[in-house]
Amino acid sequence: MLGADHTWSPERVADLLGHDYGDNPSDYSLGRDHGLIDFFWQRSGPGQPWEGSHFSVQAHRLRVGDPELISPVLRERYGVVPAPVPFADVAALLEARDVALAEKPHPVDPDEMRVYWQPGSRTLVYVVAGSYYGRPGDVYKIINPSSGTP
Repeated sequence: MLGADHTWSPERVADLLGHDYGDNPSDYSLGRDHGLIDFFWQRSGPGQPWEGSHFSVQAHRLRVGDPELISPVLRERYGVVPAPVPFADVAALLEARDVALAEKPHPVDPDEMRVYWQPGSRTLVYVVAGSYYGRPGDVYKIINPSSGTP
């Protein structure tokens, strides 16, 4: 994500994506909502440094149709992002770059969501399968790095 990854500090991510964000803090975890992108950190206790755990691209938020949802730096770099994002387009781009995805079971809601795993980057891609989460075939969210193999 513009060179940022899960190891970046909250301050460094804000310097890149902007200081207009929503925080979801606790003594041991911090989730920061930058519109389309969320970053997450953990720490061993209050006053301890944050350690990044993962970030996610919440593609389902694009359905709202609000261009302000995408931070200015992302809009400047990537331009208009289609809403919603068809998984077929993402899969074709990855295949052209020899990046393989493996479908994994989604135990919570297998009729409504498909999950694809990219082991090299430890990335999960969630794709709408039914109608509950949106339009079938659309990317719902992307999580990197996943905390384990699904």
